[in-house]
Amino acid sequence: MKQIKLGCLLTILVVSGMLYAQEEVALDKVIAVVGRNMVKESELEVAYLQSRYQSSTATNDKFTTKCNILETMLLNKLMLHQADIDSIVFTEQEVEKRFDELIKRNYGSTENCEKAMGKPFREIKEKYMPITKQNMQMERVMATLTADLKLTPKEVTDFFNAIPQDSLPTVNEEYEFIQIVKRPVFSQEDKDIIINRLNEYRDRIKTGTKFATLAKLYSEDPASAKKGGELGFFSRGQMVEEFETAAFALTNPDEISPVIETKYGFHILQLIERRGNQVNVRHILIQPVASNIALAKAKSDLDSIKILIDNNKISFEEAISVFSDDESKVNEGLIINPATASTKFTTDSINYLMRNIDRVNFATMNKGDITQPILFTTESGNAYRLIKIRTKTDAHKVNLHDDYDKIYNLALENQRTDFLIDWANRKVKKTYIKLDADYQQCDFKVNWTNK
Repeated sequence: MKQIKLGCLLTILVVSGMLYAQEEVALDKVIAVVGRNMVKESELEVAYLQSRYQSSTATNDKFTTKCNILETMLLNKLMLHQADIDSIVFTEQEVEKRFDELIKRNYGSTENCEKAMGKPFREIKEKYMPITKQNMQMERVMATLTADLKLTPKEVTDFFNAIPQDSLPTVNEEYEFIQIVKRPVFSQEDKDIIINRLNEYRDRIKTGTKFATLAKLYSEDPASAKKGGELGFFSRGQMVEEFETAAFALTNPDEISPVIETKYGFHILQLIERRGNQVNVRHILIQPVASNIALAKAKSDLDSIKILIDNNKISFEEAISVFSDDESKVNEGLIINPATASTKFTTDSINYLMRNIDRVNFATMNKGDITQPILFTTESGNAYRLIKIRTKTDAHKVNLHDDYDKIYNLALENQRTDFLIDWANRKVKKTYIKLDADYQQCDFKVNWTNK
């Protein structure tokens, strides 16, 4: 079998530090320098300790394992060096958004993260925000370098056929889901209460109260509220249309928008600064709260829709287009797995990744089965949805018929690794590299010592 030389080069060693509470290692010897980026022995030691949790990373030979890990770290540093050359930067807000996504994906909440890491969240954030930024820079470099790589069906087939049959992994049971979502309808009276509240804030700001103070106290966007509502610079196309229109309509610093409505709720905005085609604003978000009556009406509507489907008056797929209030209706109602960005869910990941459905035992359901209306939380509040099992694939040995996409991605990752190693061998010839003598005997794929 053609081996995948270094696995997921960009993210495993960087992001995996968020998966385990790291053991403290009192070593600080610099064992490698790539451009202006250093690798300390303590970093390698921590990564090696983590490899004990990942059987695919570790070998029986401790030195070989450390060499493999060190080469991944050196490649990471070389890509960071390239990011400096290419001036790849991200705003603090962009990094914090990614960091929050990682915390949510890996732990579900900051409280769970603190419990798992054994540290206050403030310390965790201080330590891992810079790592998250570096990871984003490396991803951008990797994406730029390998943007044009693609595989033909024959190349994918050849890759698969080169894998010994006894080495083929087992694919766990997987599901694809589609949904019909009904959101509660807010009365004009409900909306007017929020609009009047935001207009009161506008009046207070105009008479001297600081926008940032009110945002910290009252905004229901927690990520920006702690920064006084500031979102950081963004360009057109990065925000929902109504928000973007209001932001770019502001022309003078400290100017405040009228109250606007988006799918997230109601906002007022204040301009901080315009910079070319970018704008930085503060905002205060207030979300309407669905009454029990409005939520009950959404559930009742779904009950009626399910009756129509059960009586073959309309198909589930047609009902998505006609009745669903969710953006997923433009994608046939497919639910996206937030951890993989694919439509596939394993049995173990369903309840972890799809909130508020832990009372649904999908293992007892078959392809085509439909749930009862399920209450769940959206970005704009509570809603109900019907879920249909679009596909259900039993656990099986990986094969080209059922798992072509997985094999394609695996083969493409292998090709990316080959490409990255070739790129690194060219790059090191014109990059300052210093490697500790203790590791110069490693069997590296890249000629780090440039001999």
